[in-house]
Amino acid sequence: MNLVLGGLSLVNLWEVVTIAQVTAKEDLPPRILAPKVHWERASGYFALEMYDEAERELRALPKVEPWSKNAKILLLGIRQEQENWALMQKIAADLRRESPSEGDWWVSEAFATRRCDSIEAARGILLEGLGVHPGNALIRYNLACYACLLNSPDECLNLLKEAVKMDENFKAMALEDEDLEQVRDALIEWGWDRAVV
Repeated sequence: MNLVLGGLSLVNLWEVVTIAQVTAKEDLPPRILAPKVHWERASGYFALEMYDEAERELRALPKVEPWSKNAKILLLGIRQEQENWALMQKIAADLRRESPSEGDWWVSEAFATRRCDSIEAARGILLEGLGVHPGNALIRYNLACYACLLNSPDECLNLLKEAVKMDENFKAMALEDEDLEQVRDALIEWGWDRAVV
């Protein structure tokens, strides 16, 4: 015997309830639209610091490139803003494994690792990254910061010089960076404060 309720059999009603539960668990937007629309919405919500809404839009993106990578990148930014270092570390590590040719993911993983593990562990990530990206000034700059915090001012200054040779903008950053307080006098002695306009 098949019980009918409001035009739906009990079996069909159960299917509707099950689908509703799955949708609620996935917490998707009410309507699935073109991926570009969900991406733009997620980016807008992120800019407005509406992170739950941004994540809901990201979940609506297809699990294929370029959308899956874009979703991870924006999710990385959300986790950084939320200071959820462990989840940020996991996302950055995934991005680094998937795209090792992009130096930013090495820096992002080290940034999160420093906060949820240790400076030494973060330094290890960047040293490995430097082997893959010897011309990356940002990796050298961050290694300089870690060297300073680990009480190795000479190593810090050498890495800073190398970073600045690649990108002069690091002079201004170094003068303001709290991690480099121990070497600030040396930077001023080098005249880096005069280079800042």
